[in-house]
Amino acid sequence: MNELGIGLVYFQGFENFLASHSSLIDVVEIEPQTFWYDKNDECDAFKYDADVMSFLGSYDRPKLFHGVGYPIGGTCIPPAQHFNTLRQQVNELKPQWISEHLSFNMFNDAGREINSGFLLPPLQTAEGVKIAAANIRHYQDEMGLPFAFETGANYLKPRKNEIPDGLFVRKVAEEADCHILLDLHNILVNQRNGRQSIREFLKCLPYERVIELHVGGGIYYKDYYLDAHSGPSDAELFSILEEVAGKLPNLKALMFEIDPESFTKVPQAAIRNQLNTMRQIWDKRGYYHRKRKMKPANCPEQCVNEAINVSDWEYTLGKMVLGKVVDNALSKELIHDKGIAIIKDMVFNFRGSVLISTLKFSTRLLRLSVGEALFNTYVNEFFDTAAPELLPIVAAEQFSAYIKSNQIAVPYLGKVLEYELASIHTAIDKQKRTVNFDFDPAPLFAALQCARMPSEPLVAKALNLQVVFENPETTAGTFTFNPVVHN
Repeated sequence: MNELGIGLVYFQGFENFLASHSSLIDVVEIEPQTFWYDKNDECDAFKYDADVMSFLGSYDRPKLFHGVGYPIGGTCIPPAQHFNTLRQQVNELKPQWISEHLSFNMFNDAGREINSGFLLPPLQTAEGVKIAAANIRHYQDEMGLPFAFETGANYLKPRKNEIPDGLFVRKVAEEADCHILLDLHNILVNQRNGRQSIREFLKCLPYERVIELHVGGGIYYKDYYLDAHSGPSDAELFSILEEVAGKLPNLKALMFEIDPESFTKVPQAAIRNQLNTMRQIWDKRGYYHRKRKMKPANCPEQCVNEAINVSDWEYTLGKMVLGKVVDNALSKELIHDKGIAIIKDMVFNFRGSVLISTLKFSTRLLRLSVGEALFNTYVNEFFDTAAPELLPIVAAEQFSAYIKSNQIAVPYLGKVLEYELASIHTAIDKQKRTVNFDFDPAPLFAALQCARMPSEPLVAKALNLQVVFENPETTAGTFTFNPVVHN
């Protein structure tokens, strides 16, 4: 593989920055599932945004694929349409390699696969190693590309009957004979939250397998440090990055992760400074290895109690973070782990943010009409009856059905929901739609845009509103829709 250099994990909205900072960007990393918006039953795949793919195809930099939909740490394997879609995108964009998370986000509940809505830590036992390695080999067979797995953030406290973090990563990489994407910010998150220290983690790391590094920024929440992709890296992470990069003989790419919302708030000068600092460190890659022939320190084996199997771990942890009652020995252990509450909060907030951003006007109207407390009750009830979904359009349609089935009587809400769902579908398929109103919705939308209710009663009138696709690059203020979001 070629040495690619410094890059940015791409999201829609980054196009202007990429165009105006070409000297800072050597490579771009793409999360392909973020462009998926619906199932394509005609060819057993997902539909994805052709305009985004066209832009990326024209962007003159090497590309990497980083999966965010089907991690490799669990027992539920991706469906055929997942690989069918990935192969289509690979054929269009020709990524150098593909990576996925050493996590799980699906669990089996009475024969039904449930999405937990979050990337959860795998069970760190010998069985967990074998399952992850088998999934990696499956990915490699399906995709025909070099594969790397990402080291994850784990908000749970260390368990006495698990393989330590660094040793688990090493065992998976050796069992699967694959590469590693070392997310240094995730390892710093784990250290700050009381898991294995970075120094102990690195003792076990097989340096020669690390081909890619991720860095980013985080935030504190209820005494926990979160991998929030919220801004530039801090001084401690840069110090760690400089030390680690110097020890890696096969490093090919160093990537900066920042989420789209933070990207709009962080000054571009700060992002430029981040990339420039990364380049200075990149130039020192492999220095200590070449000079001293660096090798990982001795990483002793540890006896692990295999009493818990992977399926039970996934079922118990998945149910608990979704707020479901589980009565078994593992749940009685995990209920005392404060990290469970943190993950539950993140699952709820992530699902809520997807719902609110997808149905902006409808959720604002409901919240302003019934108040914050009752609004949260409705959202909690909806989340309790509907499992998380990969595609936000599915969650939007489910929430609309929940509002109708529970006969929530809020004036104008039904028509606003109908309009927003029509807008989503038009954003997807570019087909014109008509929504028939019995009132003039313009004052209502103008008020909701400012997060308030109209000051005057709405005028009753028959009005047929056409929903037409317009390119958001040329039309200010048009409806925008992100098909899949990364948590």
